[in-house]
Amino acid sequence: MANKSKKAIKKLASGSLRVNRGKYSVMTFSVILTTVLFSSLFTVVGSLLSELRASSMGQYNYMDPVASLVCAVALVIFMLAGYLIIYNIFDINIISDMKEYGLLKTIGTSGKQIRKIVKLRTRRICLIAIPIGLVIGCGIGGWLLPMIGQFINTAGVNKGHVHMSIWIILFTVAFSYLTVLISSRKPCRLVSKIAPVEAARYTGRLKKNGKPKKKIILVVLSLTLSLVLLNSAYTLSNSFSTETFAEDFIAADFCVQDSLLDNAGVSEKDLNAVDSSFLTELSKQKGVEKIGNLYLTHGEHEFSPEVWSEIEEYFYSDETVKMQIESFYTYEGYSVKDYLKDIRSKRTMEGNTYGIGELVAEKLEDVQTMYGTTNIDWEKYNSGNYVLAERWQYASDGFINIVNPGDKVEIEGREYTVYALVDIPMVIEYPVYAPIECNFILPEDEYKAVYGSCDPMRTLVDVEDAEEASFEKWISSYTKDTSLSYTSKQSVIEDNKSFGELFAIAGALVAVVLGIIGVMNFGNTMVASIIARSRELAMLEAVGMTRKQQKRSLKREGLRYFTYTSVLSILISSIINITAVKAFVNNLPMFSWHFSLTSLAICLPVILVIILIIPAVAYRRLGRKSVVERLRTE
Repeated sequence: MANKSKKAIKKLASGSLRVNRGKYSVMTFSVILTTVLFSSLFTVVGSLLSELRASSMGQYNYMDPVASLVCAVALVIFMLAGYLIIYNIFDINIISDMKEYGLLKTIGTSGKQIRKIVKLRTRRICLIAIPIGLVIGCGIGGWLLPMIGQFINTAGVNKGHVHMSIWIILFTVAFSYLTVLISSRKPCRLVSKIAPVEAARYTGRLKKNGKPKKKIILVVLSLTLSLVLLNSAYTLSNSFSTETFAEDFIAADFCVQDSLLDNAGVSEKDLNAVDSSFLTELSKQKGVEKIGNLYLTHGEHEFSPEVWSEIEEYFYSDETVKMQIESFYTYEGYSVKDYLKDIRSKRTMEGNTYGIGELVAEKLEDVQTMYGTTNIDWEKYNSGNYVLAERWQYASDGFINIVNPGDKVEIEGREYTVYALVDIPMVIEYPVYAPIECNFILPEDEYKAVYGSCDPMRTLVDVEDAEEASFEKWISSYTKDTSLSYTSKQSVIEDNKSFGELFAIAGALVAVVLGIIGVMNFGNTMVASIIARSRELAMLEAVGMTRKQQKRSLKREGLRYFTYTSVLSILISSIINITAVKAFVNNLPMFSWHFSLTSLAICLPVILVIILIIPAVAYRRLGRKSVVERLRTE
């Protein structure tokens, strides 16, 4: 008997799917859309994680925490979006199925069996929809991955390529199916508990006038949300400025270095990447005005008792420094006092020694010399007796001095006088920082005398304005098939342009998905309203109201949705534009905020057309039944 019951349930479920193909195709589409959201996200995240595992020598084990947070937020948003899609469609489709379930209960089908029928239909829909959504979503993720890869700190041979694995597929299937189960749980429970008499007259929790309870708010908010998001994405894209901030992100016209030097995902960096063959070719190029090299060696600096006493008095007594020590250098049983005692016995501090050419010296910032000036006298500094000291940058007010101008310090056994305190521009300094480090800067010739002849870490180049375009063409061609990369005003502009486009594309995609949700919710709400009011509409037609008048009445109802959506979209978009979007854009390089509602002016007419078409199409399908047939409907 149990087997016969199972077979009967399967037959009822499959038979209903065949009879109601049009209705269930909408439900299938909603599951496809949800799966597309998940598979695109998991394809991007999974590919980035696979790249980390596959990186050469297993050295790359870092992923930007900001990227991780974005992925987590995206997962929550996508799951909520999927819930909105599926729940509303499943919930509203109960209206047209409820009489069928009522009849099944009348002939003795239990609530448990009806739940099984609904779950079986849901599984069969998932079986069709999830594979389709998986394929589409993986394609979208593969399209977005190269753009996202530019702004996430990972490294690998195939950076920006899709790395498919069984885990991506399993996670997508699991999250999609879980979302469907959660979304369909409440409608399923309602179907199983409703009495046969209630099922025959079920109106889908509508008011007496046939308008859905709370659905109006839900439809308007979902449409508004998509428009607000789309307008924010458009404003972000439109705020890109090619010239405003570019100068702040370059130290010279061109800067050449190893392509992985500034990638935080690489633990071992090439500090001598700019070889002599490049420097030889560089010197031959037309329009080159100045060339400046930047060298680096990492090690420890030892201080005399007199200088160390000053460092303890002015540096290690600072509360910010002590907080850094406590955070990074202490553990259970080893306190800040223990750390200070140990380093006092050695009088050494971790740090870098830079070597710089004259052009790099000109780019140093916040210069404070021992003579009270703010400019470096290159001839005096390059005499072989002086060194520059970089200020420590973790202080609440920006900097703390480790040593002071005029102090005597030693580098590899040679004594130098600190000529000035300086700040190295962030775009050219070594991109790895120790919590506490002391950095010294020697002139190029003196650096080579101390550490021997070597290749630079970076090379800065200033070029005549008239020759910049031709020089960029040459350097782009030269570095194309090498391990070198370069930055210039134009490359910074292009990088930030891609950054803006990434936000715009991602925002537009999510906005489109939410827009589809809104339109589907509106369509299903209108259909539910028309179904529930079919007898009322038939009575009005019987007493003389024409179908044209009824269509006009339904369109007016749709116009109310459009009016509410338009007012809310314009109001909320304006508020978000001048607050959140403005604040976000003004913190991004290469962007300058501009107020805009252009996307609303383009999209609102499209939504108006859709809102007017859907009620007319739904009423036409209802009108296929005669007035007598509709009057007989309970």
